[in-house]
Amino acid sequence: MDRRYIENEHVVDRYLSGDLTVREAREFEKFCLDNPAFLQALPIPVRLKTRLSRRPVDGSETGVFEAIPSSSTRAVMEAVDDDFDPEEAQEEMRRSGSGFAVNRALVMGLGLGLLIAAIAAVTFGLQVRSLSEQLQVAAREQTSTQMQPPGSVQRYKAQLVKAKPERPTLALGWITPAQWLDISIDATEGKIQQFQITIDKADGVRVMQIKRIMRDSNKEVRFSLNSSAFGPGDYLVKVDGYNWRGETQPVGWMMLGLE
Repeated sequence: MDRRYIENEHVVDRYLSGDLTVREAREFEKFCLDNPAFLQALPIPVRLKTRLSRRPVDGSETGVFEAIPSSSTRAVMEAVDDDFDPEEAQEEMRRSGSGFAVNRALVMGLGLGLLIAAIAAVTFGLQVRSLSEQLQVAAREQTSTQMQPPGSVQRYKAQLVKAKPERPTLALGWITPAQWLDISIDATEGKIQQFQITIDKADGVRVMQIKRIMRDSNKEVRFSLNSSAFGPGDYLVKVDGYNWRGETQPVGWMMLGLE
């Protein structure tokens, strides 16, 4: 007999009601005697625990015939003489068991509530973090779009590519403080003298367009920009040339990276 058998077979209830066989009663008494901690945890009156903690008298029971009372039955009968009622003990045990069930349900409910609260706290924290990041990005964009006087001049020489680039061909990074960007584009190929420069953001928003820029004696097309006029991001630069009819034709592309 072990703890699981006692629980599954309701041995305690049957012991109090006298429904156990002599052998089962003896095994239960022996288990209680060998496991005092288990005996003390049983929801039965203290007087019965005291009786079960005593070793039975030798030769008091045969442990064979179901009709012969065991020391358990004798203990219950003696307890009656001490104003102990087995039915009352059963009722007390049931009340104790139901109280344990209520406490268990309460603990499970509290655990579930704590779990829900923890999930809600994590979700709220993620939302706050996301909102904080959005506010930081908005503040940065607002600051980046404010025009500032350039503190220095930086010269760059750029080479055009024939196809529209997917990545920056001139990566400048985020420039702080503002600079005056003096950009030179190689225009040695061809006989075109006048050019048109169109600058769009990567999302297609038009930023500026400069028409009829002459190439200089070094056969370069030069133009200057205030870096604070551009927010962070990539900017697509399209260069067109004017033919003798005044019509534009594509010459090349470049992409500025301000990030």
